[in-house]
Formats: sequence, C-alpha cells, structure tokens
Amino acid sequence: MPKRPAKPKPDRASARRQFLALRPLRNPNINEEDAEGRVLLIITPPETRASKFLGFFLPLSPEERKKRVVLDPIGSHVWRLCDGRTSIEAISKSLQTTFKLGTLEAEHSLRQFFQTLGKRGYIGFAQEKGQASKKKETD
Repeated sequence: MPKRPAKPKPDRASARRQFLALRPLRNPNINEEDAEGRVLLIITPPETRASKFLGFFLPLSPEERKKRVVLDPIGSHVWRLCDGRTSIEAISKSLQTTFKLGTLEAEHSLRQFFQTLGKRGYIGFAQEKGQASKKKETD
C-alpha cells in the first residue's frame, strides 16, 4: 500500500503570531455578574427537543435551568478583556504585569483558557482584517 504524503508541519512561529493576533469576543447571550471581585457567568441553555421532552417529566423553573460558572481572579481578568478589540497578545502582556507571569506561562494559560471557553461556546474570535487575506495568498 502506498504511503500517504506527509502533511507539512505548521510553522510554530507563524501559528503563534496568528494566535496572538486573535481578538476574543464574549458570547452576548451569556450574562455576567460581579461576585466579590470575580466574574460569575450565567448561562441559559437553549431549548431543544430533548430538553422540552425531559422538562415534561422533570419540570424546572427558568432560574433552575441556568448554569453558573465562577471564574478565578485570572480568568475574571481575562474575561473582562474579551471585548473583540483587545488582542490575545495585549491580554498576555496584561497578565504578565498584573499577575507577574512569564511570557510562555501567560500564553500557555491563555491558550488553555480560550480552548475551554471556545469549546463551550462562551467566546468566539475575531481576526485582524488583513490576516484572512494573507492566509489565502499563502495557500
């Protein structure tokens, strides 16, 4: 059986630059409150057929259906900066100065934090306008 051609390895420096240029944006459907200096996220799950079916057998009030997530101090700091205008690079520098983190430590923490929040649909990402066209030119 013939071997598959090897996928080109991504350029780490380029991937890092792209990551740092992203601008995280909070999901506007998530409410937030201040809880003793920390951010409390209040998530209302969307109505689905399954939730309606289960709601017939296990009726919950709208308040009971809401999920609450309390972010730690670093997560709260980052969440407040996710406005769609502030780049991950700027957020990283803010973490470094505010919480005395090293560059790699701050970037790694942000990568993990944004992966988790992105998978849950709590945030999205905006790219710089020229970045999308540059990517198409290189492909």
